[in-house]
Amino acid sequence: MFESLKKNIQSVQDGITAGLQRLSVGEQKPTQVSPSESQVNLAAGSDLLQMYQTQWATMHHLAEQNSAAAQDLDVAITQLADECECQHSQMAEIHSLLAHLPNIMAQLHSMLATIGSMRGLFEEVEGGLLTLQDLDEELTLQEQILDLRLSLALAREKHTHSLNSLNNELKASHQTKMIVLEHKKENERKEREKVFSEKFSEDIKNYKEQGHIKKRIPSAEEEAGLKLEEVDLEQDSSELDDFLNEPA
Repeated sequence: MFESLKKNIQSVQDGITAGLQRLSVGEQKPTQVSPSESQVNLAAGSDLLQMYQTQWATMHHLAEQNSAAAQDLDVAITQLADECECQHSQMAEIHSLLAHLPNIMAQLHSMLATIGSMRGLFEEVEGGLLTLQDLDEELTLQEQILDLRLSLALAREKHTHSLNSLNNELKASHQTKMIVLEHKKENERKEREKVFSEKFSEDIKNYKEQGHIKKRIPSAEEEAGLKLEEVDLEQDSSELDDFLNEPA
């Protein structure tokens, strides 16, 4: 609409400009003034022309203002159209979202139900974890008990082995000492038997020579004497037999 108005104003402006140009060209032509034409009023119509020029200038100024206002209005209308289009798009999107709202609510309720079931599962898992922790502690305690029992068994076996070794060593040492002691006693017994045998032979010899036996004081070793079980009856008794078999 504004474009057509602008075109009409431009065509009027072009027509007025062409008319003025024709008038100017007509005034510049040299004419020969006749005596009858000298009485013609050349200023006739100048006021009308001035009025037309003033109106044309006013219309031209108004046309320029209208054109600028039309451009501003076109920009404002374009912005308003863009804003309306944007709001229309937003309204369409809101309408689409509102159309999906029941599905969203249904999904939300489903998610809430799922969260409730997951909460129950979490509680079960937590209980299972506590049970597993108790079992782990119990297994750890059993492993510690088994380790202690194994250590105790090893220590007992080691102690038993040590006791057996010590017992064997003590038995071997005791047997060695007993053998040494028996050898010592045997040697002492043999020495005492030898001493008594020599004394007995000396007494027999004195009896044969003097007819009696000298009374002598026994030594400490003789006082200790031989025990009956220490007397060896299988020793050589030939001297005693010879003495008893001699004629009176």
